[in-house]
Amino acid sequence: MGSQTDFDQGGTSRQWVRTYMGPSVGWVYLPGLNPLPTITAAGTYTLSPDTTLVQVNVNGLVTIILPTAINPGVPAITLGARYAKRPITIVDIGGFASLANPITIEPASVAETLMGLASIQIAVAYGGFTLNPSNEQKGWTTISP
Repeated sequence: MGSQTDFDQGGTSRQWVRTYMGPSVGWVYLPGLNPLPTITAAGTYTLSPDTTLVQVNVNGLVTIILPTAINPGVPAITLGARYAKRPITIVDIGGFASLANPITIEPASVAETLMGLASIQIAVAYGGFTLNPSNEQKGWTTISP
């Protein structure tokens, strides 16, 4: 069962879920599903590892930088939560995405790719991607275009 914690007392709580990571790591608390508030202004947005949904509703250029898909260089027992990866859905809910105002999606670093590419774009109204992190492929793959 998850618990709600408001770390900074700012009124936004975060749900934590107890998750079994196998016999070497055991049980760890991971952030629950965390949608990013709807993006309503043009700009660049860097996602946290616990983000699962990004809704874009802006008539302008938006760049979204994904969290890393590569596992940390330390054993899972020390940073178990960083090994738990979740798909991220990015969708144009306003219908503003176009060739003139695309939503550009980029990986966290040049060491990673998105389906083998340096970046991808949502350039059609109401378009979206669900992306799955892959440590083996050193980047992100698509679940659904």
